[in-house]
Amino acid sequence: FCTTLPRLPYSMIRYTTSSWSLVMWLSWLLLHPNAPPAFSFRMRWSGSEYSSSGALQKRKGSPSLFPSPQLGLYHALTTSTTRLFRTDEETAQETLSNEKDDSLDPHDILRDLSCNQNQANQDMLKIPLPNHLSPTSLETFHKCPQAFFFLYILKLTPDPPMTPQLARGIICHTALEEVFDLSPENRSLVNLENLFRREWSRLRGRREENRLIVADKKDIKEGLDESKTGEKDKYDVLFREDGDNSTTVWYDVEAEIDWGQSSLELLRNYYELENPKMVKNPNPLMREMWVQARFQAGNSNDINGFVVRGKIDRIDICPSSSDKVQLDIIDYKTGKKPHFKYSQRVNDRIAQEQFWKMKVYALILWKMIIQTGGSSEQSRVNGQEQRQKEGYKFGMPWVLQQRLMQSMQFMARTESDPKWSNILELNSLRLMYLTSHLDDASANDSTMIADNRTIGRANCLDFSLGSPAEFQSILDQTELEVQTIAKEIKRLVDMQSPHAFQHCDWKYCSCHELRRKFRRGSVFQSPELNF
Repeated sequence: FCTTLPRLPYSMIRYTTSSWSLVMWLSWLLLHPNAPPAFSFRMRWSGSEYSSSGALQKRKGSPSLFPSPQLGLYHALTTSTTRLFRTDEETAQETLSNEKDDSLDPHDILRDLSCNQNQANQDMLKIPLPNHLSPTSLETFHKCPQAFFFLYILKLTPDPPMTPQLARGIICHTALEEVFDLSPENRSLVNLENLFRREWSRLRGRREENRLIVADKKDIKEGLDESKTGEKDKYDVLFREDGDNSTTVWYDVEAEIDWGQSSLELLRNYYELENPKMVKNPNPLMREMWVQARFQAGNSNDINGFVVRGKIDRIDICPSSSDKVQLDIIDYKTGKKPHFKYSQRVNDRIAQEQFWKMKVYALILWKMIIQTGGSSEQSRVNGQEQRQKEGYKFGMPWVLQQRLMQSMQFMARTESDPKWSNILELNSLRLMYLTSHLDDASANDSTMIADNRTIGRANCLDFSLGSPAEFQSILDQTELEVQTIAKEIKRLVDMQSPHAFQHCDWKYCSCHELRRKFRRGSVFQSPELNF
């Protein structure tokens, strides 16, 4: 090749030869993509040596090394050559990893959670097993494991974090709790409505006279961080509409008024269903009472098990001719009563689903009753400190025991130290719905149209716990179901993969909305699902 260029300087011939060698070497590399790493082809450029193994080495006698333009060209060529042999999946994965977006990643969320919990070894990120479960979380997992993963493991909040329906339910519960702080003669409908107004006035925040605020629109639409802003500010996302620019958000006062009127109508429905003036002492026996119990994980050798806890809206003493004190568990529902308009089999399934959480509450309460000894045993010191500590932690609250003793004549009993489980009995479960479907004949009649009512009347669903044998059978079956769900939760957590928690196919489940926030492929996504 050099003989064909006799008039070229030697240095140029040397450079041209080296360039031709580079072309030949790259051609060889294209034909041998899987060349062994030990292969090394070195070229001398600008006083330096470059090896195809990627090592830039200093030449003997050279005082320093400087990058050359040819070196940069080499990197570009070899990088392009390597990409020629990549699969479409690898190329797409690299493109996806280089994209700058706001998609969530479950591992980043777990890392943040470990930082907030001050875990010592944050490099070993693990999907944690929840510290405790609740009847709601158990039901959520049974319906949709992925929704459970998002809400109770990653601790995500829906967007927005507060809705008018949720706010209505919270404030109505507060009003129905506080109305019984009043004396029976003062439990009027007006006072009940005023309790709702007072609670909403406390939570609604400061509304400007011109209904205009200037704020960060992202915070308004996505919800405010409760840990930074407090309880009131999470209600600040309600009843807003966009203004003319990116930072202007208006309060929709008309929407707030309509919401308030419909909420007060629910309380009027309650007052028609149950007049709180007629609820005599000692009822309600307890209101908004926290309950918790320890369950075995299905293995009798597992002494730790797991804890299930929740809050019961109300407990009443039921009048009875029995020699035992019978208790009713009541739960308020601001949603509509189920419309049992289907076949008997479907209607029975709907009823069972409605009462499942109530059965779990009854199971927890009964475990607390069994855990609690007699009235004098609470103050007795017999050296069993651990058992006594467990009794205080998972037993009946002291307030409930005091109110029971005040409502019963204990001194008339022949037993010197009666057990609560020998005295108390759970009678029934009641779901108190504050509205119903207008076409539900079981709750409404023809006068609804004449009265121009826009929502159906309140109605109750009752579930009798039956005889002692039937009651025990219900408890055993419910405990088995709770243990089965908890065992399945632990199995998925032990797999340590976000893909283990699969989503449901109910289009209204929160899993679909939350899954869209995640980087595609980071959590389970069924290819057949089109929404």
